[in-house]
Amino acid sequence: MFEREMPDLDAFAAGDVRRWAEFDIEVRTAWWANQSWYLFRGHESRDLGRSPSREVLAEAACHGNGRMREAAVERLAVSTDPEAVPLLLVRCVDWVRPIRDISRTLVLPKLDESAFRAMLPLIGVLRRREVDDWMTTLFRRALTPRLLDDALALEDRETRRWVHAEAVGLLSRERLLEIASTHPDFVVRAICGNALLDRGECAEELLAAGAPKIRMRALTLLGLDAAVAHLADRASAVRSMAQALVLKAGGDPAAHYRTLPVSFGMLAGLGETGTAADAPLLERHLTDERPQIRRVAIRGLRRVAPESAAVWPLLTDPSPAVARQAVEFLRGKPALVDVPALRELLAPERPVRTRRAAAALLRDQDTWLRLHTNLALLSDPDLAAGARHDFRAWLQHSAAIYTTPSPSLAAEIEALLPRVPPKEAREIRFALPR
Repeated sequence: MFEREMPDLDAFAAGDVRRWAEFDIEVRTAWWANQSWYLFRGHESRDLGRSPSREVLAEAACHGNGRMREAAVERLAVSTDPEAVPLLLVRCVDWVRPIRDISRTLVLPKLDESAFRAMLPLIGVLRRREVDDWMTTLFRRALTPRLLDDALALEDRETRRWVHAEAVGLLSRERLLEIASTHPDFVVRAICGNALLDRGECAEELLAAGAPKIRMRALTLLGLDAAVAHLADRASAVRSMAQALVLKAGGDPAAHYRTLPVSFGMLAGLGETGTAADAPLLERHLTDERPQIRRVAIRGLRRVAPESAAVWPLLTDPSPAVARQAVEFLRGKPALVDVPALRELLAPERPVRTRRAAAALLRDQDTWLRLHTNLALLSDPDLAAGARHDFRAWLQHSAAIYTTPSPSLAAEIEALLPRVPPKEAREIRFALPR
């Protein structure tokens, strides 16, 4: 944070109050490293003098020597400087118990409502220091309805989540439901949603607007009809819970999906629960005009018809997401892959998404075709970065290769070796048949 000089304390105090926790660590690091700006460098005097400067007092409060910190704490207790309260709070979680105890006694009179409001972000950071639960207890005792909104709006994500967990008992049913339905942080939404569901409240509202994990839990409270109604939910967590509830009741989720209108959730669910007999239905939607429908149809076929030949044409799909899903479907299935056709798809005039998909599948075929593909693409303006990365990975494992390429492929690889440094070319020639 600062390596050459002590920061200006007025500017530091006017900034983010959480930085005082970093200040404590940085000053102690400077003490250990004996950095040139450190005021106590070269000696261990424990006498702060009659009127130490603010800089001396701030450094002493974070000193590596406990007696120095203790002396500074006593001075900070009567100081009106803006750094006094945050530094006292930092010492409240000191690793030395006597310093903790005296700091806690001295800081409490300084923590009126306005000071506590200003220190909320720092308290949230300091309570993570695994000393004891004093900071958490302080927060619980000092939190009032007037401070609640400030506490819930803290910038630090982890602290904000902790505050919501601590404050659920102070929030009304309506406020909890609002947070659980609209807050941008899904963890916060889950905290407030779970608080409501623990009381058995607002299950229907949370099923309609909560975070996926909360909607999944709400579904378990609403019975079989609700589960059937959410079989085609877009969220996989909700869909999985609905399927489990239908199965538990003795039903067949796939039978329900076959009767539903086509949607993303319907095709996803059919792929998750269907059989090989459902493959024609999924294959029909590989030509749907909506990319998300084509993508989910491929994903479903990976389970119900892993040898379907209908996916191959989607390597040239205009949607990169669909092309990537097609690559995942075809990986490890040499019977479905036409290597000459893949090489044609690497042509420079092809779209980058198509060329990238073809390169991925060529690398997947065998180790020598992988090497040939990487060598061929080392100078490609669009795919060179990926080729270089995979080429280096190939070299790291080349000594463990016990196969040889066909004579024609070996000749092609030999012709491409001038593209790599001589040392790497020698390593490859060593593995090629002679």
